[in-house]
Amino acid sequence: MLALLMGGYFKHPETVLWVGDKMFVSDIGEFGERDGKVYVKQGRRWSVWASYLNDPKGLAFCGGILYVADVDRIWAVKDRSAVFMLVGPKDFKAKFLNGITCGRNRKLYVSDTYGNAIYEVDARRRSVKKVLNVNNPNGLAADGRGNLYVITFTNPGIIFRWDGKTLDTVLISPDINGGDGLIYVREEDVLLASGYRSGKVLKVWPNGRYEVIAKGLKTPAGIGFDGKNVWVPLLELGELKSFRVF
Repeated sequence: MLALLMGGYFKHPETVLWVGDKMFVSDIGEFGERDGKVYVKQGRRWSVWASYLNDPKGLAFCGGILYVADVDRIWAVKDRSAVFMLVGPKDFKAKFLNGITCGRNRKLYVSDTYGNAIYEVDARRRSVKKVLNVNNPNGLAADGRGNLYVITFTNPGIIFRWDGKTLDTVLISPDINGGDGLIYVREEDVLLASGYRSGKVLKVWPNGRYEVIAKGLKTPAGIGFDGKNVWVPLLELGELKSFRVF
């Protein structure tokens, strides 16, 4: 059952990420105004974790650091007072960085939705290399076994699995029209995926079987998962909703 968590607080919430008992939320703010923020909630208390960002979107926690995909750069946020650009325009020419995840050996993977590319970022060396060409990639999820899952911002939406060599198709479905958020739940060996345009959230098994677990949502973006509940940012409404999955 869906439950409204918060409305009227965010302007354009894009991604939710749970790290332990902390919930991080990226908020684009007004597009192109450099008023983007990352909020953190611990217990009942909300505070600003990072501010004066451009249009922050995907979030990933890797090696004790929060990373933020933001248009043409990636921010590294160690704490509220330590925000620096990991890689940016001088390192690669990205058009619209969107999803980001932490893979093996603390390598980051980030999607460039309008650049039709996925990049691997070595945070230690601050180096970038393109590893995949995919049409409109958005959300990314690593399964810890060497597989990277990709959802596309297309109609129908597509979920791919890449093992470092081969790109396989897991699912093609209009139920993920405008594929956006993607999470891998290791304990259940299942993916959770959102369709920004379809207004749905799906549970997807690696063999391609899927189940619609929520519908009628308005612009569900980068979903988060706390171990039991999915947290859905409704970007255009400025709201978060949550519902039990397992």
